Amino acid sequence: MGWMQDLRFAARMIRSHPWFTLAIVATMALGIGVNTTIFTLVNSVLWKPLPFPGGERLVLLAGTNVNAGNQQTRMAMDEYRQLRDHTQVFESLEAYAGEPMALSEPGKPPERYRGALISAGLFQMLEAKPILGRALSVEDEKAGAQPALLIGYAVWRDRFGKDPSVAGRVVRLNQKAVTIAGVMPEGFKFPSNEDMWLALQSDAKWEKRDFWRLQPIGKLKPGVSLAESRASAETIARNLETTYPATNRDRRFKVMTFHEAMNGGSIRQVFLLLMGAVGFVLLIACANVANMLLSRAAGRTREISIRTALGAGRWRVVRQMLTESLLFSVIGGSLGLLLAMWGIDAFSKAVSNVGKPYWVDFAMNYTVFAYFGGVCVLSAILFGLIPALQVSRTNVYETLKEGARGSDGVRGGFVSGALVVFQFTLALVLLSGAGLMMRSFLEHQNVFRHIPAERILHARISLPAERYAKPEDRIRFVDRVLERLSALPGVEAAALTTSVPGTGGDGFPIEIEGRPLPEGTKRPMATGVVASPGYLAMLHQPILLGRDFTNTDGLPGKESAIVTQRFSSRFWPGANPIGQRLRIVREGRPPGPWLTVTGVTADIAQDVFEQDPAPVMFTAYRQEGGAGFALLVGASVPTALAASVRGELQKLDEDLTLFDVQSLIELFARNRWQWRVFGTLFVIFAWIALVMASVGIYAVIAQAASRRTREIGIRIALGANSGEVLRLVMRRGLIQLGIALGVGLPAAFGVCRLMRGILFGVSTADPLTFCTVAFALTAAGSIACWLPARRAVRLDPVQALRYE
Repeated sequence: MGWMQDLRFAARMIRSHPWFTLAIVATMALGIGVNTTIFTLVNSVLWKPLPFPGGERLVLLAGTNVNAGNQQTRMAMDEYRQLRDHTQVFESLEAYAGEPMALSEPGKPPERYRGALISAGLFQMLEAKPILGRALSVEDEKAGAQPALLIGYAVWRDRFGKDPSVAGRVVRLNQKAVTIAGVMPEGFKFPSNEDMWLALQSDAKWEKRDFWRLQPIGKLKPGVSLAESRASAETIARNLETTYPATNRDRRFKVMTFHEAMNGGSIRQVFLLLMGAVGFVLLIACANVANMLLSRAAGRTREISIRTALGAGRWRVVRQMLTESLLFSVIGGSLGLLLAMWGIDAFSKAVSNVGKPYWVDFAMNYTVFAYFGGVCVLSAILFGLIPALQVSRTNVYETLKEGARGSDGVRGGFVSGALVVFQFTLALVLLSGAGLMMRSFLEHQNVFRHIPAERILHARISLPAERYAKPEDRIRFVDRVLERLSALPGVEAAALTTSVPGTGGDGFPIEIEGRPLPEGTKRPMATGVVASPGYLAMLHQPILLGRDFTNTDGLPGKESAIVTQRFSSRFWPGANPIGQRLRIVREGRPPGPWLTVTGVTADIAQDVFEQDPAPVMFTAYRQEGGAGFALLVGASVPTALAASVRGELQKLDEDLTLFDVQSLIELFARNRWQWRVFGTLFVIFAWIALVMASVGIYAVIAQAASRRTREIGIRIALGANSGEVLRLVMRRGLIQLGIALGVGLPAAFGVCRLMRGILFGVSTADPLTFCTVAFALTAAGSIACWLPARRAVRLDPVQALRYE
């Protein structure tokens, strides 16, 4: 009964102060709304079980080398079999390997799809069944069996027009005949975004002990812990090390949850940082509301004193106040839930075309609703407890004296000021992180500003080894392709590369002529990019010394390289690099030919995901003759040439597929989506925090000025000028602001160091960012202090003396 009375009284108090209620509800709606939004995203990416029976028990396994930094690799076929056949912790253990798949049929142009080679029992483990045809069986894995293919619903719909007779049809996949066994359900794209699955048949290549390309995936038995599975895998790894020391020395097996394996690293770091950011927003919101309640508590001291005099104990008073806080929190949280639903939908649309794994569903579940309820209750306690305890300490006798006025006293003023400092400190940390994210985004945008990306068409191609086994065959084909493309109407230039800027490159272990390495010394690494003549010119990449590649570079006796300025400064500091020689020395292979440096180009951001990337070098296509590359075609309207480029390719080889066709500027935009989306989120949260903190300090200063109206009126009547009154009113707020800066800047430096792995082109201690943030915060806080001070200056002394 007591709680119902408290609830009814709280409802009456809320209705009697509509504007005050609106301010608190709006503040809590923002705080709880953004927290629920981000928790839903984090839960979906990092914690929510996969939508399969027993999805919470799915684990992935990887190989590591304890003497090589525990760098992860996939596994060999025999390692997978040993784990499958000699452990007792898995209910089922299957495997897959990603494989691009080009599908071709007579009368239809070939299309390239994302595919995977899978063990026959993988989908049975997931309890995923075809909607048409049959599932894969153990017979499909046997050597010599007709290869069996499962296709995704989208392939069945778009390429085969939902033909019900497609099961059993023979098609060509990567130039080999395969039989379509069945069609998987709509939306099924396991493990990431695959559209086709071919039964894995082992051969001599797969049986090699160092062919680490297989990804085992298992379902733990009910009740088996992750620690037990890791201990079992450790036993197998040590047995294999003893039996096969040549390939398995120091090799161990790592067991990870599905989410840990698929969404670890920088993705996990970004989402957890977002969770921390919205946690700061909620704390700022709670501090703001606590200050509002403290201000109102000053006017309720007489009410509380009367209730106390009538027999209400301190706990009864505190309970009443907390009930009001809980009601505020629930109402604000309900509106925040609607805000969260909108935010989740907006984020889903923002990342819909960036390769999000299909099983990541940004939707609320029971875990999210439990979190939402917990946040509402915790928030009510956080912002309600301090005002409740403060008002419960009221001196009944002093308050009930005739003429006594409500006042929060020195203690209340100190608590209120501490809350303001706390708000601004958190806002400074948030603004610093947001500033670094936006600086990173701008750096990423500007790093390719010299490239006319809007005038370049990008398309990738992969030459099958069966028909282009020799380097000279591949070089001859490329020469013909570039010749045909250059002759197309409207084409300004055509070139090729293995890796466009921003997408990384090959790791080249190199040796500089005349500098042999001591035994056991690790070779220096370079990021290697293979390019044709004209590639650097197409990108407007300046040659600082020497020359660009010509059609003779790369021929026997004319092996050459072009290096970046950073490469030159590192390996030939103070010397002319033109004419210097180096070679590529890959482990387990004879050293490559000596390459003569014929040019030095400006630095280029080849790898934007590495904090300290290796220096870049370019080699001529004629000396490499690789099978996979990107075609670049320059034109005023590049996307209009896509059909013509595809047509010319089909004339040369009708089974080849052109994929990833888009303008280079679209490719750059797709590659920078992380900084754009997450940077925007950080900025939104930071501005919310700044506005809340500014409103908080404004409210505190305004309330303090209001309580000192008579004093200010007396000072003005006695001759105090505007400057003196301004200093009197603003002094407290500016001191609090200074303390917040003093505490917040070191805290921001420490917290922002956690962002080291997700920033590009900017240091976590970037002075420009921190100075800008400190200035913005100081300006916002000063304005918030000045507004009530300006109003105090304009007081009419006569009216002020009549106040209260």
